[in-house]
Amino acid sequence: MEPFDSYKGKGKKELGRLGGGTCRRGYGLRLQRKTGQTRCAYCGLSLVDCYEHWLLMSVDHVVPVAAGKKKGIREDWLYDMANSVLCCSACNSFRNTWKLSGGEPVPDTFGKFAELRDRVFSRRKGKILERHQEEKGFFGGKPWERKEE
Repeated sequence: MEPFDSYKGKGKKELGRLGGGTCRRGYGLRLQRKTGQTRCAYCGLSLVDCYEHWLLMSVDHVVPVAAGKKKGIREDWLYDMANSVLCCSACNSFRNTWKLSGGEPVPDTFGKFAELRDRVFSRRKGKILERHQEEKGFFGGKPWERKEE
């Protein structure tokens, strides 16, 4: 599943902890170098074609750390680079919540965690792209031209 197809082992193997620093000079750059990602995993915006896009680079934990911890998923899997994607700051903020459903089993192997991550990524990508359409509609109405009442 894209974007994980570019990851070592197609994202089905642990890649190591994401690490610290800042996104553009630390953990995001390390993720980019390790996976070869140069575009937002959600909307496809190139994050390296110009300086302004570079400034938008963000990293998203696909299975959010807080929700995963609450459900009892191993922390080392939640913080692993295989649970992370490069994205633009807009996509990282759009409907960026996720809760593990009550019927969803807690993964007991990394392979099962990767399957969960893939399902979560697919659902979240759909919701994020819906939000982009809403924002495009709002933008198209040129809200900056409206006078305050």
